[in-house]
Amino acid sequence: MRVRFAPSPTGFLHIGNARTAVINYLIAKKQNAEYIIRIEDTDRERSTIESEISILNDLKWLGINWTEGPDIDKGHGPYRQSERDDIYREYTEKLISSGNAFRCFCSREQVEEDKNKAMAENKPFLDRCRDLSIEEQEKLAAEGKEFTVKFKVPENEAITFEDKIKGTVTFNSSNIGGDFIIVRSDGGPVYNYIVSIDDALMEVTHVIRGEDHLSNTPKQMLIAKALGLPRPEYAHLPLILGSDKKKLSKRHGITSVDLYKEEGYLPEALMNYLGLLGWATESGEELLEFETLVELFDISNISKSPAVFDFQKLKWMNGNYIKKYQVDKLTDMLIPYIEDAGFSTSGIPRENLEGIISILRNSCEILSDIKGLIGIFLNDVNEPDEQTDSHLKEDYATDIIKIASEVINEVNEETFTSDFIAKIKEKSPHKGKKLFHPIRAMVTGRLSGPDLDLAIPHIGFENLKKRVEYASKRYC
Repeated sequence: MRVRFAPSPTGFLHIGNARTAVINYLIAKKQNAEYIIRIEDTDRERSTIESEISILNDLKWLGINWTEGPDIDKGHGPYRQSERDDIYREYTEKLISSGNAFRCFCSREQVEEDKNKAMAENKPFLDRCRDLSIEEQEKLAAEGKEFTVKFKVPENEAITFEDKIKGTVTFNSSNIGGDFIIVRSDGGPVYNYIVSIDDALMEVTHVIRGEDHLSNTPKQMLIAKALGLPRPEYAHLPLILGSDKKKLSKRHGITSVDLYKEEGYLPEALMNYLGLLGWATESGEELLEFETLVELFDISNISKSPAVFDFQKLKWMNGNYIKKYQVDKLTDMLIPYIEDAGFSTSGIPRENLEGIISILRNSCEILSDIKGLIGIFLNDVNEPDEQTDSHLKEDYATDIIKIASEVINEVNEETFTSDFIAKIKEKSPHKGKKLFHPIRAMVTGRLSGPDLDLAIPHIGFENLKKRVEYASKRYC
């Protein structure tokens, strides 16, 4: 078994394409199959080497390891379509000489005019160059007349195949829309033409791709048949939709893998989520190690209906993966985000930093969440938000602040971790929320957050003192 993922290097790796890459990878691992990367750069104007590098890096980050590709040639290369022109020219000549393709010398305007006329007369559109003899075609070409090469679509032919997800699919050649271009006037071959050649020569046995390619399949099957090439088995994955049931786009949220990486999503969480998108395990379990995901995955279980991308579920899943990481590894992963928030970690003892991370990790759904939380520990003082500010202006809150101002002078660096809250509690006329909410707001600048008994030792005596003094000056 040989599967392939064939991205176009015209931008970043879209999350929908990443899902296709993941599904192919799960199948490859389960079946011990070859996994091929083919770069489909037929769009010469928009394709860039920078995009190719970015896409390959994102695939590696996700944990996808291919067995063949631009960097691993096992005899089926080149793996970039832009480097296979000699191969395509040979097959184009075969199609022309066999009468399955022809050179079309009509202008675009002429073709449109003929199409409109056929439509008005309720007749099938037939290209006027369709029946030119090979000699006539070669004569006009030799005269320097510009041409495209078109595939001659057979009339009223049923094209049927078994799709691994959709079941039996049938098209009629009359619905293809007439003869279609396979080589542009500049000599560049088009995607629908060369993909059939590449899949055959690379011995791809299973083509697993998005449903948006379903309408391309009959054209590719006709080309393979005309060239006598083997046809792969197909599986077309339902599209991914946003919460409004429209095709997933930037308006719904992050859609490129590089931005998920930048925001601090973990590759194993994204792999887990994309692998489950559109199906469910019998047990309903959602947090699956990669090996379990491979074991349970069955393409026939994927729903025929579009899958809705649930950003909140992905975040929840990612948060669970964060909680499972060893604190030392998680700390290394979080340091770049902490420093991006403006804090230097070089002067913080590693033990203290890991202690802070162990407290905050449960509040982080993505790694970048640490940016908004780390100040609880590392700021000298924390400016309260509007809600916290309003809370600290209450009479019972100012009572607590005044008591804290006394207590901070009664404790020292050796005793503050155990005595600060205990002494406030002893002296306070308030209990419950009226006691602990003001302490939290004064110490952290927030009304919610980590357990104060755990947090205060890592905040440190000097910062604690500054925060009490700041609250006293501001509210008392």
